[in-house]
Amino acid sequence: MATQTPFTDDPAVAVADLPPAFDADYYLSANPDLAIAADAAADHYAATGRAEGRIASPLALRENLIGLIADGRSVLEIGPFCRPLLRGPNIAYLDVLDAAQLRARAVEVGADPAGCPAHIDYVGGLEQVRRRFDAVISSHAIEHQPDLIHHLQQIERILRADGLFCLIVPDKRYCFDHHIAESTIADVIEAHREQRRRHSLASVIEHHALTTHNDPRLHWAGDHGPAVRADRVAQVEKAMRSHDFNPGRYIDVHAWYFTPDSFRTTIETLTELGLIGLELAGVYDTAHGRNEFCAVLRLGAAARARVREARDEGGVLFLQTADAEHYAPMLAITAAGVREYCRRHGFGYESFLGVKRGFHPWQATFNRIPMLEELVARGFTGWAVYLDADAYIQDLDFDLAAYLADKGDRAAIFATSGVTGEHWDVNAGVALINLGHPLGRELVARWSAAFAAHSDETLRGAVEWMGAGNDQDLLHKILERDEAIARAVLVEPMSLLNGPDARFIRQQLRTLGPTLEARTDALAEAVSLALRRGGNMRSALMTDADQRWAARFAHPEGRIPELVEAPVPDPLPAVAAGIAAAWSAAGGGDAGWPAYQQVLADGLRANDAATVAAELAGLGRSQAAQGFLGGARQHARARDRGFARRLAGWTYDKLVSLAEAVGVLPLENPENGRWGENALTDPAELFAGVEAALGVDLAPPASVGGHLGIAVGRGIVLHMRMLDAIHAAWRLRQLADTAGLGNDARIAEIDGGAGLTAYYALRLGLTRYRLFDTPTMNAIQAYLLAGAGPLQPEPLADFAAQPPGSIDILFNADTLPGMKQAAAVAHLRDAARIGIRHVFSINHEAAAPGQAPVSDLLREAGGYRLAARHRHWLRAGYVEEHYLLV
Repeated sequence: MATQTPFTDDPAVAVADLPPAFDADYYLSANPDLAIAADAAADHYAATGRAEGRIASPLALRENLIGLIADGRSVLEIGPFCRPLLRGPNIAYLDVLDAAQLRARAVEVGADPAGCPAHIDYVGGLEQVRRRFDAVISSHAIEHQPDLIHHLQQIERILRADGLFCLIVPDKRYCFDHHIAESTIADVIEAHREQRRRHSLASVIEHHALTTHNDPRLHWAGDHGPAVRADRVAQVEKAMRSHDFNPGRYIDVHAWYFTPDSFRTTIETLTELGLIGLELAGVYDTAHGRNEFCAVLRLGAAARARVREARDEGGVLFLQTADAEHYAPMLAITAAGVREYCRRHGFGYESFLGVKRGFHPWQATFNRIPMLEELVARGFTGWAVYLDADAYIQDLDFDLAAYLADKGDRAAIFATSGVTGEHWDVNAGVALINLGHPLGRELVARWSAAFAAHSDETLRGAVEWMGAGNDQDLLHKILERDEAIARAVLVEPMSLLNGPDARFIRQQLRTLGPTLEARTDALAEAVSLALRRGGNMRSALMTDADQRWAARFAHPEGRIPELVEAPVPDPLPAVAAGIAAAWSAAGGGDAGWPAYQQVLADGLRANDAATVAAELAGLGRSQAAQGFLGGARQHARARDRGFARRLAGWTYDKLVSLAEAVGVLPLENPENGRWGENALTDPAELFAGVEAALGVDLAPPASVGGHLGIAVGRGIVLHMRMLDAIHAAWRLRQLADTAGLGNDARIAEIDGGAGLTAYYALRLGLTRYRLFDTPTMNAIQAYLLAGAGPLQPEPLADFAAQPPGSIDILFNADTLPGMKQAAAVAHLRDAARIGIRHVFSINHEAAAPGQAPVSDLLREAGGYRLAARHRHWLRAGYVEEHYLLV
């Protein structure tokens, strides 16, 4: 029968069990060549033994440190790669790569991919871990953490009161870091103050240019290799490129360089400063011939007290389980969808493979009971959502948080079994238990007691499924007999949960498939379809609208950030007053405007600077921004969670494409090589890389806000049209340089939207930029560009009056095909008459009735020939064209 070793909650006992850093008896037994008395052992070790690398404690060896916690306790292993230190049902793994990526990485470096864990429980950082462990173990991983203090604080958060943090740390004296200076407490604190989340340029340069060989035997013999590499200049250049232009790629470097003494000093200092709640339980010196030392940290007294006094945070935690013989393949399939759902919505996930109590595989069905009991013991006070191995998430966009928002008075939620119609006749295959409700905890206690009443003899004799006394039968009896618990339980219809057509969680019940293999195959198809529909929107069952949405994505599988709203800056009434005056002088009151800009037009006509400033400061949420910065209409649509996810995903997809366009990310090839990694990159890293590649600050205009977009670091929220504008400005910069015009290029844009391309063109040094548009759009542009540079928007009617030779490049995006054809052709004829050498167009070609693509418009206008044409990097269905004056 599967059992778990009990652990004391008395930290004094746990620490007392640790071998000391120096043990005289062990020292003498491990070094039989020493002919000294036990009372002289410590002096000998201090004088010569330590420098010789003699072993003074069993925990100086990694195999003994691993064995210390390989006794059934719950362990989180950080960075297992393809050589995990521990395996088993109570081991969870955290890595920066998922299982498939780890296997691919193993192949790249010549390691055996078969050694990688079957799945990684937590992909990314420790922030997503929402439970406490008896131990955390980390081998050659802590030195890679950009912010060491933050990492230790996260470890503190997930350790139980008597938990241990076991570390295997490279000793810089005996590895490739030998010539690099030891890290100081100043370095560690500075990284924390900077909230460093990626490696510094210094760390990348040190790794590339200052490292040496990694043979510990040679280092112990005094051969450390050259202190100055012959290729140091080339390596420094490589490091700079790697840091500046590849933010989306994992840069595997060390951030910290320790010896046992410096590590001890650093941890003790951080503890005494109160920056971490961990303290040293032991640091064990490096053994001869090895390049690593071992250390153990534990919670300090104050941190232990906080853990005992506090309950685990609430929230939502999903649970799944299966036996290892029959249902494990099914769990592997459904867990993929459940984990993806948890990742998207910020929920926790835990699973168990095996039998917690019992003797036969089918008895894994009881696992849900001890799993819930363990959550109660941990002090978890949120919703535990249990799914059988044959249950899967049908709708990855289902808003569970909103669904549960008004159900705090419920102890549990089940679906009816659909058999008897009795209130107690529920299906336990999907269960939502409110462990913050006293009756929810009582339900778990009663369920656990009923299971405990089954003797081992009863379980041993039950080789096949128990018709009476199984987990669901036990639950039925509780609900049938306990009126208080039953009243606190919500029973939902099978159209929401458990049913074959349920809209949230479906279950492939035994009655739906003739064999286990058939049910597993059906689940694989259903989960795959749910993932495709929910993640990539590619499905044969999609509506035409869904298929059109899907076609916008260049990277169908990838990260989907949260959609957030940019803060609204303080209004600028003085700027608005000048804009209103200019609008009136330009005849704005007579020019007309669309109905959705009526509020703005009324303010301009009344010369109401306060109204105009307020409307334009919050442009992104204003009615006036429809069609170019989202506006109120986009905000209204974003109340639909599905639309919000799509919009955020589309914006992120554009950011990835922009990074690929400017060379920050290598373009992936579906035929061979890396695939699917670009669209997993952190948005902040991507944006920083684009800024570095273009050499300018690409923060949005400071004068406007309120738009919906994705966060990219430094408090910046990017709307998708800002990404389009950055790309357009960059292409104009390239065209100006290719044409030999450089910063002197005289560019005119007609119908320039909010003025975002003009704004970014100014950032890129194209200061001779002009905007021609309607008076009301000129007002919007002038406000957005306030303080950005020497650019005053001009009426579109003035474009035709420009003198010959005054403009080098005419630019238009989005609007020429939508104009009345006669007006568009007239603008292009004016361009030829003025002698504008280059026409640069970014427009669609799927003409609606009465519209014509730019190529047809120029053919009718005459005077230009096509010089270049290709698909747009960021916008599916758009073509980028460059025409030259004949």
